[in-house]
Amino acid sequence: MITVLKSIIWGVIVLVWLTFPLSAAARGHVLVIDPAHGGKDTGVKLSRTVYEKDVTLAVATLVKKALSNVDDIKVRLTRSDDRDVSLAQRKKILEGSDADLFVSLHVNAGFGQKAEGYEVYYLGATIPSAQNDNSGEILKDMEQTERLNNSVLLAQIVHKEIGIVFPRQGRGLRDAPVLLLQSLTTPAILLEVGFSTDIEGRKKLKDTEIQKSVADALAKSAKKYFSTGGTS
Repeated sequence: MITVLKSIIWGVIVLVWLTFPLSAAARGHVLVIDPAHGGKDTGVKLSRTVYEKDVTLAVATLVKKALSNVDDIKVRLTRSDDRDVSLAQRKKILEGSDADLFVSLHVNAGFGQKAEGYEVYYLGATIPSAQNDNSGEILKDMEQTERLNNSVLLAQIVHKEIGIVFPRQGRGLRDAPVLLLQSLTTPAILLEVGFSTDIEGRKKLKDTEIQKSVADALAKSAKKYFSTGGTS
């Protein structure tokens, strides 16, 4: 009788395990890093031989390395070498990764040679309306709001951590209709890590030690985000 009862209990446990998906904590978190540009799309120029695509890939690779020993955070890149990856392909990679976070890395340009510092962008969302009687639309709005809140949380953390690398050079958080971030369901930000048009900025961005510091700041940001309860 006891043996039969144990078999029934284990059968129920297995059924529950198969029926309900693993929580984010149980399956581990997935962070997708997007090194902007690549291949023929070089991005902005930092020197005769160094381009935006080189800096973004270097930083992204270092983020993955920095988190390689963190069991509950897996890092995936939209490209791991110098190749062309379209906007549609980047989104497809993100969607297929079951990601909890998305960070796109860029180098800024313009605004004159005196422009310096880093910027963090996120995509805003429509706030739910209490007068909306369509339950499907309300649910969609709530999901958008949750994504927005988590995106802002990540943006705040990243802005603070990058500020340790580049003191007093933060240009703030910016809500903008960034094409890459549109239609995403994953909390996401776009980081403009510096200006190629700034002489000192170019030197720093080409410095491998600075690149590592930026990567470490992003790795720390991801760990802090998940530890503070950020979810997708």
